[in-house]
Amino acid sequence: MLSTTAILIARPHETNQVVGENPMNTLYPVFLKLHHRPVLVVGGGAVAEQKINGLLQCQAAVTVLAPEVTASIERLAAQREVTLLRRNYRRGDVGGFFLVIGATDDPKVQAQIVEDAERASIPVNIVDVPERCSFYLGSVFQKGDLKVAVSTNGKSPTLGKFIRDRISEEFSHGYPELLEQLGRIRPDVLSSFETPAQRKEVFERIFATELQCMKSGKLFSGKSEPHRASHKGRVALVGAGPGDPDLISVKGLRFLERADVLFYDALVNRELLARAPRSAEKIFVGKRGGQHSMPQSEINCLMIEKAREGKDVVRLKGGDPFIFGRGGEELEALREAGIDVEIVPGITAGTGVPASLGLPLTYRHISSSVVFVTGHECSNKERPINWKSIASIDTIVIYMGVRNLAAIVERLREAGRSSDTPVAVIFAGTYPEEVVLHGTLATISKQLECGTRDLPGLIIVGDVAGLFQSRLMKQQETPALPERGVQWQ
Repeated sequence: MLSTTAILIARPHETNQVVGENPMNTLYPVFLKLHHRPVLVVGGGAVAEQKINGLLQCQAAVTVLAPEVTASIERLAAQREVTLLRRNYRRGDVGGFFLVIGATDDPKVQAQIVEDAERASIPVNIVDVPERCSFYLGSVFQKGDLKVAVSTNGKSPTLGKFIRDRISEEFSHGYPELLEQLGRIRPDVLSSFETPAQRKEVFERIFATELQCMKSGKLFSGKSEPHRASHKGRVALVGAGPGDPDLISVKGLRFLERADVLFYDALVNRELLARAPRSAEKIFVGKRGGQHSMPQSEINCLMIEKAREGKDVVRLKGGDPFIFGRGGEELEALREAGIDVEIVPGITAGTGVPASLGLPLTYRHISSSVVFVTGHECSNKERPINWKSIASIDTIVIYMGVRNLAAIVERLREAGRSSDTPVAVIFAGTYPEEVVLHGTLATISKQLECGTRDLPGLIIVGDVAGLFQSRLMKQQETPALPERGVQWQ
């Protein structure tokens, strides 16, 4: 699906024309497809960060040009979601871009950007400087496929946001679902009625009927779910799957597309963020390298607060919420606070990643038992992991264990697992940059040291890893997975 953003384009310095005594707004409203189109953002501060996030939701190919950037932009660059050029703007840097946004407060740089963009006929927006813009970014309300953009002709973005919020209050509940319903029946109507007049009459009649149902307390005539005038907030704990955005469930996607507030983790594919309404508040609460951006207690309190405001909250978690995702803690806190909670299971990395590669966790005569364990707590003295029991299981799947791999190997070997036991380490599972490392308990730690990776890793220990490796050797070629670009080592 092609994501779009709402922009309003006009020629600079010709925003208003006077007809008699009344100024006329000459802005031409369009919804622009930015899918994979190159967009330049000049600036690396908080304002630039906001614009970048909006562009990424529209799947634009974003290049950021700035000598210094925020930690969030730094993280996006490290994850290769944006291209970062660490330097000052130079004359002609806009060349080759489809769209340019200047998020810098340096007037000289602003003037140079505008001069270059106008010479190259590239639309340009200098944030908060209307007279230097050839297009404005309106205040946007979006839920599902319903998108409304509000422009104040550059005079008052604050008023635009206020009007957007009023639109959100009026149309957030019922109308996006109605639009989805109308979209499903549209092909049948077009094929069943020949003239535009007939089709228009049918659609108007359907809309009038469904609108009446909404007013009488139903979303659609064919559904029993009530449309609540005074909406009570709720929280959905949604599993996003192991990485590939297509692996989220249909139910999870439906919740995501109706979210008012979205809490998301570091391992959630950013493509999924684009499926949430643009108007939704998006709050990053992930963890990288053992460092939380927000304590769990604060996450719980904030979710409760947003739900009590009457908002639909989605807590989007990588994998499955209840497999090393602290979903149980969040569920308990929400229920104690009297918040309605919906659980949407996800495909956990421990099953989804190996399966996507054709690596079976169980196999007749080779593996009839599987255990999932966290490697993050392998040295926890208060609640030690029973490695002796774990070592006896045929297939061992270890989450969050790459940093502690040497210690985990030592524990398993001390517990009696053979040094020749095959091991597979899968980095960035189901992502395009996926990498698979093969070895044994005796060799895997040194192999990892030779090519240490910061990508998330999953460790598979057991004979099934050896079976998988032998199959690859028999094929005498790299498995054909061009859509993911997997590397084998």
